[in-house]
Amino acid sequence: MKKLLYLILLIPIFISAQTLKSFESSDGTEIYYEEFGQGKTLILLSGGPGLNPDYLKELSTTLSKKYKCITLHQRGTGKSILEEVNSQTVNVDRYIEDLNGLYKELGNLKLILVGHSWGGMLSFSYAANEPEKIEKIILLNTGGVTDKFYSWFGSNINMRLFPEDLELYQSQIDNKRSTLVAIWPGYFFDREMALKSRPALDYKFNTQAGINSLASGDWRKRSEERVEKLKNYTGPIDLITGRQDPVGESVVYEAKTVFPQLNYTFIERCGHFPWLEREDRSKIFYDLFDKSLDLN
Repeated sequence: MKKLLYLILLIPIFISAQTLKSFESSDGTEIYYEEFGQGKTLILLSGGPGLNPDYLKELSTTLSKKYKCITLHQRGTGKSILEEVNSQTVNVDRYIEDLNGLYKELGNLKLILVGHSWGGMLSFSYAANEPEKIEKIILLNTGGVTDKFYSWFGSNINMRLFPEDLELYQSQIDNKRSTLVAIWPGYFFDREMALKSRPALDYKFNTQAGINSLASGDWRKRSEERVEKLKNYTGPIDLITGRQDPVGESVVYEAKTVFPQLNYTFIERCGHFPWLEREDRSKIFYDLFDKSLDLN
């Protein structure tokens, strides 16, 4: 079953036509995706795992001035709601099947994967299993090829938090709301920009509960297998990341050992969301992105 809905997203100064579509994945789940703009087709993969893809709206809207951006609503997020959330419906194989479904939906067009955070980790899994279906991978502040970075990621965020952030954290728990709002400043180099961009206290970061633990748990179990299979991916791969991303620099050097062809660039004085940092940092980010696609 396919659905086609037309929406208009109003953005100051720039108006972008947005199209919402869907396809049926191999297990019968209806997977949605949004299209923005025209030009070279990019597949935007959001983080989490399990984050509402709406947090990429500013990124996709800006990129759609030059490219055709497709934001995939990964299963359990956005419009792609699951009837049941369990280990059978949320695992790496299911994510790969969903991307294969999108690949077919686009007429077997080789994919340019643009993965942010967990989206980069998902790109690694897809490249390990379907290398011939990828034109290029662009990693934005990705997690690691393996799960080693989990051991320091949380502490890197927590050390940046102020007492008021910790108070908000407890308040969010007391009010049964997302704690990600409270630790949001820990992802940024510039605290002022973090506070300006922080979503509302009741923002729904996660569409369905349980996605994160199931997806990341299965992904982590497959680290050794994934690294071995990634030897089969010899296509182009670029990595753009903030120097002060709490994920840490080690993930970049680890990826380089797996992908000799990897091109990577650090943006100084920049955290986990380069397009949301100060204007001079976001300009560097978008220039690097264009360069990765040879549009400079």
